[in-house]
Amino acid sequence: MVLKTIDSIPRSSALAVGIDNIAIFNDMSMIRGLELPAKIDFILSIMCEAGRLLISYDNRSHELTKNSLMVMRQGHVINSYELSPDFKGHVIVVSTKHLDKTVPTMTKFMPYMIHFMGNPVIKLTEVEMTNQIELRNLLKAKSQPQSEHAYRVNVVRSVLEALFFETLGVYSAHSMDLRSMQTIRRKDSLLYDFIQLVESEFRRERSVAYYANRLCVSPKHLSSMVKEASGRTAGDWIDSYVIMEAKALLKNTGMTVQEISQALNFANQSFFGKYFKHLTGISPRMYRSTLL
Repeated sequence: MVLKTIDSIPRSSALAVGIDNIAIFNDMSMIRGLELPAKIDFILSIMCEAGRLLISYDNRSHELTKNSLMVMRQGHVINSYELSPDFKGHVIVVSTKHLDKTVPTMTKFMPYMIHFMGNPVIKLTEVEMTNQIELRNLLKAKSQPQSEHAYRVNVVRSVLEALFFETLGVYSAHSMDLRSMQTIRRKDSLLYDFIQLVESEFRRERSVAYYANRLCVSPKHLSSMVKEASGRTAGDWIDSYVIMEAKALLKNTGMTVQEISQALNFANQSFFGKYFKHLTGISPRMYRSTLL
């Protein structure tokens, strides 16, 4: 069996709406070049307004009916899908690389994805449906080439960020205590615990060994399980939280680079600068200057 990998939506694709690696369409059959089974390397959001959609991925299948929303993260393998003749809805595809530049992506969404691992489909209220449709339509309109202007990309990113957090809020509202789930894979439970711990400790600790010790596993085991469950290493998760916070402080506060390095528990400003540049490609001061 040949497994294809989808890692981008090229500009030449008829389903792309102008900004590379973002696509919005009303029918999954519009994904040109999709040869199943296919491993996805993007965030896939599917909303059903009417009719039904049966999607099979990995070793499971789920049915979306009226007012259903489903979000899939990268790494899943889509085996097949079936649309009813009266299906109405939309599918939004955003590459993880593009989304990483816009919002902290899975650092916030992953706990809910793990929570809904067995069934990622949730039923929306009419208000939640309306909000999703309005933001979808706005994103599509602002992504069209005819809306071109100097700040078009910024507008698209802002709308995408709004849609992301709106969806995050919906999943959060529909979630329960993770421990109330009857079954959860060990690696997913460990990933959830790891992310929760990183979220509370990343300003002080950046060592994988520290988190492994807190979780009573070896660093090698933690790294292996986190990589298998999320597609990202434990170090990547820690770095993403640190960089996310550093960017927020550079953007939204008047703190000096020295003060930010101290707030994030770096040995000195120089070390923080090298760390930031290694992960972003530019220095903290250069990043702040791009925001002016």
